[in-house]
Amino acid sequence: MAENESLDLGGPYAKRWIVLSDRVRDGAPLEEVASKMGTALCRGLRNSLKQWDEQEVTLAELLKSRDCPRALRLLVRKLRGHEYARLFETCASVSGPSEADCLATWIDAILDKVSDQVCHKVVGTRNWSTIDKVRAFMREVRDQLTPTVERIVAKLGENPSWLPRKPSAKGQASVDGTVELMNVSLLGRSANE
Repeated sequence: MAENESLDLGGPYAKRWIVLSDRVRDGAPLEEVASKMGTALCRGLRNSLKQWDEQEVTLAELLKSRDCPRALRLLVRKLRGHEYARLFETCASVSGPSEADCLATWIDAILDKVSDQVCHKVVGTRNWSTIDKVRAFMREVRDQLTPTVERIVAKLGENPSWLPRKPSAKGQASVDGTVELMNVSLLGRSANE
């Protein structure tokens, strides 16, 4: 079994978050950092949910147990204290009454934890002289991610077994090359010409 996903930027198992931190430190533009953070969030959630499935625990079970601390604690224990699961357990106790509230609180907590670490890791570097500047930048990044977070919350609310993916860039639909060529004749002309 692969090592569990981690939200600890100081550890060896949070590579995607470290890449994000490096881009912030290097002064990458807001859009690039937001894209990296969205990708890291989706991949981290995706891998975590797969790891939970390997341990025979689902997000649906965690959501169902969110109002029962004892049952939730047993599920987190079964997941061997997986960091994303421990954060879910903490968020379940403070989130609103609905599943969507719980999911939104959990995802916000993931982003908060990473954002805080990024801020502390890059402050004092060439591009970030003060913590206030980094925090303001990371707030803007988080604002850019609002549609991604809302989409993930909605999709997981509809289907807790859904595995998050980063959507394709705006205006760029993913194209299947085979489908694209279906309307082209052997002479290289469009079949509609």
